[in-house]
Amino acid sequence: MITARIAVLYEDDWTAQTADYDAYGKFLTYSFVDNRYFTFLVLTSNDIESTIELVREHPTITEAFTIERSNPERAFGQSVTLAIKSSYREIPPMEMLTYEGFFPIGYPSLSAGKIYFDLLLEDRAGLRQALDLLEEFGDVSVKYLSEDLFYQTAPPLDEFETLIESISQRQLEVLALAVERGYFEDTREVTLEALAAELDISKATVSAHLRKGWRKVVSFAHRYLTEPSRISQ
Repeated sequence: MITARIAVLYEDDWTAQTADYDAYGKFLTYSFVDNRYFTFLVLTSNDIESTIELVREHPTITEAFTIERSNPERAFGQSVTLAIKSSYREIPPMEMLTYEGFFPIGYPSLSAGKIYFDLLLEDRAGLRQALDLLEEFGDVSVKYLSEDLFYQTAPPLDEFETLIESISQRQLEVLALAVERGYFEDTREVTLEALAAELDISKATVSAHLRKGWRKVVSFAHRYLTEPSRISQ
């Protein structure tokens, strides 16, 4: 047996369009019958209101409403839990995989406009079959493949909240401005001196805020990107 994480860009679907708002999410539950679907989705975005409107206005969506909202006062990275009802003319990826006898592990996730599936497969021939099926919907890529039985976990919403709360408001402001001004781009578009001048604080203080805040973000991401959860064999 092997496990694989597969990403598919579901062309023309609302999920693909969420990339415009740097959105990511986790499907908490997912049910379907006769091409009609219901799901709970925890969604985080840099423009949450526009992202919600995008979902609601898509022609496949029959109803989408907010169940819970997190950190509404934050200027970025706001999260909501949406209940979504939809109807498709064609069988979408998750249902197609299930109908064809594949075994998804857990529920899909959403990042950069792509839907991510963790699959338990008998062999590489099964992986090829899954890829062939998903290619009907758009670009497909394999994010990892292993003969060990494990899958990548997504951070729960409360852990995201804990991360944000662990970073001081000033550190968040400095990090947000650094991202906005292009400090983290390959060809750095702003200097520490310029950031310090805009924030009216010293260069050393800007550097300290960036270092402390970024270390917390990277440490948090490292946990979920490099330490997959194992499934008992």
